[in-house]
Amino acid sequence: MADKNKHLILTFFDSEMSADKAVESLKSWDKANKDIKLGAIGVLVKDKDGKIKAHKLGKRDTVEGAGVGLILGIIAGVLSGGIAILGGIIYGAILGGIIGTFIHKGLGLSKDDLKRISDNLDAGRAAVGVLVEKGEVSSTVEELTKLGGKAETHEVTAEALQDATKAAAATPTVASEKV
Repeated sequence: MADKNKHLILTFFDSEMSADKAVESLKSWDKANKDIKLGAIGVLVKDKDGKIKAHKLGKRDTVEGAGVGLILGIIAGVLSGGIAILGGIIYGAILGGIIGTFIHKGLGLSKDDLKRISDNLDAGRAAVGVLVEKGEVSSTVEELTKLGGKAETHEVTAEALQDATKAAAATPTVASEKV
């Protein structure tokens, strides 16, 4: 049976511009590499008020695209104190326990991990997030590192991703904001 778990690669760059350039390079690398088929790629940034925002780049109509957007939206929401806006959906307290379970069990992130991620977004830095299959992890990490980032990986259980996707689908759209 194939491993249905995914892996979130978060790669930290010195600036949002560096992260955006890395995304463009990563998309070109993906097109040139027949063994790698990445979906959407997201970027996490902190605004001037310290709120973390996520925006997606690339494909939007794939399960992987929805997955990376959902994951980054949830991380941004938790790090920003409960609300993140991504693709017109507000993720907030309404998702309560599901978010906590997803962050701690589905991604295996502790409070210390969340603080470290938030701290890595200070001073204008940004993170590129991409959701990949197990067999794509090492080559994608290698490519993102070549592009100047510092990568870390987190396994995302298929069950946790499915639960979070269902919860987000049941959450009403309250507002939207372009990031």
